[in-house]
Amino acid sequence: MAAVTQPAPSETRTRRVQGPLLWLAEALTVVVLATALFLAWFNWDMLRGPVARQASLMTGRNVRIDGHLAVHPWSWTPTATVSGLKIGNPAWMGGGDTADVDQFTVAVKLWPLLFGDLQASLVRAERPRLWLYRDATGRVNWRMGRDGQPARLPPIENIALDDGRLTYVDRIRRLVVVGTVQSNQSLAGRGTFRLVGHGAINSNPFLVTISGAPLINVRHDRPYPFAADIRAGATRIVARGALPKPFDFGLIRSDLVVSGQNLASLYDLTGLALPNTPPYRLTGELERDGTRWTFHKVSGVVGSSDLEGAFQLDHHDGRPDLHATLSSRRMTIADLGTLLGAPPHGPGKTAAQQADAARLSSQSRLLPDAQLAVGRVRAMDADVHYRAASVQAGPHLPLTGFALHLVLDHGVMTADPVAFDMPHGSLAGRVRVDARRDVPATDLDMRLSNIHAEDFFRTSANPPLSGLIEARAKLHGVGGSVHAAASTASGSLAVVAPGGQIRQSLAELMGVDVIKGLGLYLAHDQRPTGVRCAVADFQANGGVLTARNLVLDTDPVLATGKGSINLATERLDLQLQGHPKRFQLIRLASPVTVSGALKAPKVGVKAGAAPLQAAIGVALGALVSPVAAILPFIDPGLHKNADCGALVAEAQSRGAPVRATAR
Repeated sequence: MAAVTQPAPSETRTRRVQGPLLWLAEALTVVVLATALFLAWFNWDMLRGPVARQASLMTGRNVRIDGHLAVHPWSWTPTATVSGLKIGNPAWMGGGDTADVDQFTVAVKLWPLLFGDLQASLVRAERPRLWLYRDATGRVNWRMGRDGQPARLPPIENIALDDGRLTYVDRIRRLVVVGTVQSNQSLAGRGTFRLVGHGAINSNPFLVTISGAPLINVRHDRPYPFAADIRAGATRIVARGALPKPFDFGLIRSDLVVSGQNLASLYDLTGLALPNTPPYRLTGELERDGTRWTFHKVSGVVGSSDLEGAFQLDHHDGRPDLHATLSSRRMTIADLGTLLGAPPHGPGKTAAQQADAARLSSQSRLLPDAQLAVGRVRAMDADVHYRAASVQAGPHLPLTGFALHLVLDHGVMTADPVAFDMPHGSLAGRVRVDARRDVPATDLDMRLSNIHAEDFFRTSANPPLSGLIEARAKLHGVGGSVHAAASTASGSLAVVAPGGQIRQSLAELMGVDVIKGLGLYLAHDQRPTGVRCAVADFQANGGVLTARNLVLDTDPVLATGKGSINLATERLDLQLQGHPKRFQLIRLASPVTVSGALKAPKVGVKAGAAPLQAAIGVALGALVSPVAAILPFIDPGLHKNADCGALVAEAQSRGAPVRATAR
């Protein structure tokens, strides 16, 4: 067949591609096959729309041929070769090129083309150069389609890429990659496709290696296998899978192993606002079907907790929507604390996490300062269900299970329920974080229901305390971290023990009856005495919990108290003054103090004036009304059954003016 050849243009003139030759420039999109496997891992919207639609939209691009154009049309496989092919950047970039190919050859099958079916028998690109760019607002220079669908390239029998170069800059993910693309085997050869890139992501080293089967004789109806190894700082992604239809990037199947120091670091690769975690390693199967990605049959560990389940991500409207159903056979409570911003326990901390842990330890603090990334939270939606069959929390926290349903909707994050199971009862409630404003606002409503005090002393055969405990915290705070929100908290916190028992030696010391109390204590006397009622009622304002009522009524002693808990400094300053119900020969007129850090409180004795035992009735009269008022706040039915009513009877028997209150 004769070749139709056009002469080279002059050095000062370039030829713009128009009309029927426009599709030749669009054929450059097949070069992206060499980079699509790499970019698809973290940028599912890179290629949009079928080739036909892309071609129709290319009229707005500056497409040039700065060299020769040779066409061999009279064949069953018409062929065109272009040298000096360039595709310019969109106008908003102010110049430059997206692609530059020294020589580009494409051959198509004529017979299928007559019936509207585009099939390429050969695509060869010599020294292709791609410059891909995403700016801080999300604009990209490679996008040519508008329907949000992944690219479906025409079938190509033979692909050859020689000395390809790729530069990718992403201002949103702070990623810069310079890579090489090679698949330069001859038509009779059996070489492999290989992409190797290196650069930086968020100031961390970035390396990627992707290899695939030979690109010669690729069949559109046979899977194309590939392997990938991506490393971004401490994060590593290893994949081995296939494109079920090699020229349809909307379908991917792969075994996947993801590991790293912190799941939140995957944001730089995926754009997903995942929580802070300790070191993790997860395996599973990754599938892509159009705009939907599924990571299922997931199993692995996060910190010391096992994890299994499935993730599903949909990106059909340009906004990530994540759904997950996860479970653990055993969850370690320290791993849950990391999700709230606390540094992880054990080895494997990053340098920043080590510094944070050292600072909190030196300040004897519990509440973490890690800031919520509000920009990330606003950029995606989520619906996550999680359940732990058992919880490892140490000997003094009787937790047996955990459940969480988390919904993230346009910057508002709601955990409802967030629930801990216990041997008796539960700690459950609702937490809402509104991150739509510059400074997030948090609302918390948690209830402790039907808890038995003796469950906190599982290692003791004769626990010093026993009986029912009920509590409720309803707080509102403003701040980007747990500590900041707590430091501004307002609301109420109340704890009630409507009955039970306390070790008699402790009750006598609360008196404080020096002879009897210390005698019983030193003799390890474990005989119990009755607890009629115990109440701790706090009003929160500006991060300070001020005691409105502190009362412990036992058979031998009535103790009343005052003080505060400062959540900003995490310090306690509480006092309990005992009022013995009978005459004591030797009595230390000193209140018991609870002070120091919230993390490690200290119990002591403070010198003070001795109150008159005759004041018991007056004290009870002052306490009855507030105690009765907070019972519905704790549990609407508690005031009907609580032994706190003994306070009323005690006050009446001593002549306190509480008759109206009792009714």
